[in-house]
Amino acid sequence: MAKNVLVTGGSGRLGNYVCSHLKKQVFNVTSFDVVPTPPESFNAVEQIPFVMGDLLNLGECLRAIAFAKADVIVHLAAITGPTEISLPYDKEKGFLGGPPMRYMQRVPEDTCFKINTMGTFYILDAARRMGVKDVIISSSFFATGMGNRPGGSSYTPQYLPVDEEHPCDPENSYSLSKYLNEITGEAFARAYNMNVIALRYMGVHYDNNKNSQHKFGITIEQLEDVNKGKMTLTSCQYADARDIARIIEMGIQKMGSPDLKPFEAFFVSTDTKYVGPSSVDVAKAWPFLSELAKNLKGNEGIFSIAKAEKLLGYKPAYSWRDSK
Repeated sequence: MAKNVLVTGGSGRLGNYVCSHLKKQVFNVTSFDVVPTPPESFNAVEQIPFVMGDLLNLGECLRAIAFAKADVIVHLAAITGPTEISLPYDKEKGFLGGPPMRYMQRVPEDTCFKINTMGTFYILDAARRMGVKDVIISSSFFATGMGNRPGGSSYTPQYLPVDEEHPCDPENSYSLSKYLNEITGEAFARAYNMNVIALRYMGVHYDNNKNSQHKFGITIEQLEDVNKGKMTLTSCQYADARDIARIIEMGIQKMGSPDLKPFEAFFVSTDTKYVGPSSVDVAKAWPFLSELAKNLKGNEGIFSIAKAEKLLGYKPAYSWRDSK
């Protein structure tokens, strides 16, 4: 019997890829979002059932789960960047992940943290109330502490490539929210006999994004020029939305397997954007990582996907190296 899957954030760009892919794999998919499905989206064209509701309303989360008759929840909905105001800073080349960012405030400062952390809590709480045992939550490589660091320090990993056992030290509200979501997921898995997978994907690329600034198959010097001298991880390593959809399917199929602990976190990546080799390119971009970079093999990224390969059978399928 096909599993019933509820996808939160289904109206978003990634949600469209995930809903469409899961439907093609003969899952019964329902989308749940605070905004309607765009009329030109995959979801609308494929007539994916849709429930409108707010993650911060427990009753609406319960209603969506009941409507979908969900066996599995894929929780993608989130604010995708920090919303707090950062102090001014002096631009400094060499930051891994970037110094604090300045931007025009568009929403209240607590929006990111509130929606991401409480939205995850409510959907997990609704799941356990409705007897849904299997949940995949959207995390991020930013949970490690990579990204905008209000303290002005550079993110410095203890070793490369970074794996899921590496300590996390997030600073901004987005990074912290993703890290806390993983802790929340682990707590629910422990307390309520649930299976929770957190997927730490990075630099999501959408192949139908006409305004994409992504550049592939270039040297690190060209990449620096493209990014005007500001080298960040999202300039280098990325995940194709179709690969994220594939690993979500793999996670659903593996839920409850003795190979997995009740809570597992996985890095998800498709490839690096530069020609490589990574050991040379990382040392060029961030000289303070030159010794650690010697551990990188071939075109391996800064973040390792070895765990996903081993436990989920994940292999990237949409690398720029394999297609035009």
